[in-house]
Amino acid sequence: MHFAVIGHPIAHSLSPMLHETWLKAAGLFGCYTMVDVEADALESLVMRLRNRQLDGINVTIPYKTAIIPFLDRLEPAAARAGAVNTVYWDGEELVGANTDGIGFARALATQGTTTTNLLVIGAGGAARGIIPALSGRVTVMNRTDATAQQVATELGCNSIPWSTVVDLTPYDVVINTTSVGMAPNLEAMPIELTETTALICDIIYRPTPTRLLREATASGLATLDGVLMFVLQAAEAFERFTGQKPDLALGEQVIRKQLEES
Repeated sequence: MHFAVIGHPIAHSLSPMLHETWLKAAGLFGCYTMVDVEADALESLVMRLRNRQLDGINVTIPYKTAIIPFLDRLEPAAARAGAVNTVYWDGEELVGANTDGIGFARALATQGTTTTNLLVIGAGGAARGIIPALSGRVTVMNRTDATAQQVATELGCNSIPWSTVVDLTPYDVVINTTSVGMAPNLEAMPIELTETTALICDIIYRPTPTRLLREATASGLATLDGVLMFVLQAAEAFERFTGQKPDLALGEQVIRKQLEES
């Protein structure tokens, strides 16, 4: 078995470490690699799948939407989100799934937080995957207002104009789904934290904590980093790839240890 994660850039990904840990623990012979794919090479990458040179892939920025036309069908969550993060074989069909939503929802559930009003920062593939899985009133904002409005219309939520200074008082959960805070912009902030008691979530898992979460902690706010979501969404993908449930505790332990050492 040969699986891979594709994206551009992709060097930061810990997916190979996580999936290979699970493959070994399950006694499965296989490998999981990363492939940095330029935009004009996406179709040829899919042909490698078609030719069974790959048995399944995970998809990250910026191809979660771009890959859809190359697939045979989508799972309902992926179709609703308009974004795919997992591609696997079901018989002779190449199927697109989106496990971001269920991964984040399960991670959020561990916090025991009221989710009445949620603010989602960003309107890309990750946001599209997460929003349909959220319970409560969801508002989205994005640097390109038209994109936020489009996502709000398609997914049945609200949108507000972009600003780094936002009135956060109505929200009990704030979720950063953008790449702001990742290398090379490690000290960037997607928004300023002002006058809020919200749970602050960042789906970035490397680095963790991001500056957003560090400042939230310094302000006495509860936080949720991206590690648990990363492990939980990956577990859904692993099960589709192999038919087996992975060891979640082992997965989280391996990733947190690697992050501490790096």
